[in-house]
Amino acid sequence: MHQSRADTHVHTKYSGIGHFGFLRFPESISDPRDVVKNAHSLGLSVVCITDHNSIEGALRATEHAKDFDNLEVVVGEEVSALEGEIIGLYLNDAIPQGLPIDETVDRIRDQGGLTVAPHPFSLHCPALGERIADLDLDAIEVLNAGHLDSFSNTKAREWGASGRWALTGGSDSHTISTLADAYTLFEGQGAEDLRRAILAKETIAKGGSWRMERIINWSIGVVLTADLLMLKSIFGLIREADMHDPIVSRISVMQNWKKVVALLGSLAYLMPPVPFLCGITGRRILMRMAKIQQTGRKK
Repeated sequence: MHQSRADTHVHTKYSGIGHFGFLRFPESISDPRDVVKNAHSLGLSVVCITDHNSIEGALRATEHAKDFDNLEVVVGEEVSALEGEIIGLYLNDAIPQGLPIDETVDRIRDQGGLTVAPHPFSLHCPALGERIADLDLDAIEVLNAGHLDSFSNTKAREWGASGRWALTGGSDSHTISTLADAYTLFEGQGAEDLRRAILAKETIAKGGSWRMERIINWSIGVVLTADLLMLKSIFGLIREADMHDPIVSRISVMQNWKKVVALLGSLAYLMPPVPFLCGITGRRILMRMAKIQQTGRKK
């Protein structure tokens, strides 16, 4: 039978605002239309839009997918439960964040959705960890392209070897350039065949990790986009028609002095070689954390 590819973990600009210390930034600036267009050009059969605590981007992507043959969108959500993040796929309504993980799973099930543990042993994302053993999960993500360390995906694969769950791969893409860096291989074509493959535990995780230059380009792109919108907001150049954009609407309610402070901070970040040093340092920290975890497991 024909095999197809699905990216089961993708974000758009509807994923909200992230934070690192005092810094605030859009989790993604990818427009759902562009995600769908690029997914089609990459030959994906299915793209699962899994924004943080929202299905708005997925619903918009579903509409855009009607313009492309041989590509379907699965409405998903990466839900922030109390104990960590969980992905619901094949949803009709958004799942509230901040609920206990058992209740979150129940709410996904009530919609006939599938449950996936993303990056279950992540060193830098809210992860369920060994709690996955106690949960009603259909799949665990054993290959997350956004994890550059040598621990997270390896441990997920070790747990996945039990055969208890379907195994998925996802790009965890927050930018167009990393779409399908990791993906899920399944037999058939389209969203329903992907569902059947997950339930039958017949999926295969394929691909690799993000390349460092793509991570740096993503961070620079996010900062530049936010800066431009803040400048337009300060000078009253944002049109009423643009207010439906989640990033624009969030920036518009910021006080002007906060926008100025953010602009000064981003200016410091954009000065070469700061973005590259931040990227290299971040990767080294993750590698160090992975080494500590691996050393601890051997004792």
